[in-house]
Amino acid sequence: MERITVTIEAAEALRHLLDDAAAAPEQTLRLVTDTSGDLGLDLDTVSEGDQVVEDGGQAVLVIAHEVALAISGATIDVMETDDGKMLTILPPEDSNNQEQN
Repeated sequence: MERITVTIEAAEALRHLLDDAAAAPEQTLRLVTDTSGDLGLDLDTVSEGDQVVEDGGQAVLVIAHEVALAISGATIDVMETDDGKMLTILPPEDSNNQEQN
């Protein structure tokens, strides 16, 4: 399994989302899948085996092993859309192309 990359801009955006959620100090955002397989974010705590993403020494995102396997090698980034900036997950082939540009 390849590690999931989180860009600096995405880590900062996650920190802002976490701050806006008024989470308890032990809580962070968790990348989750719903019953249809779509990815989303939820508040949770760090569990053993999670991939932990930090920004400024604070955990801002955790990814369970099963979810990390599903998106192995992907990059979490921020994209500019008509509705403003949005978090996006680029598959490994798109991530590699972006790194080469």
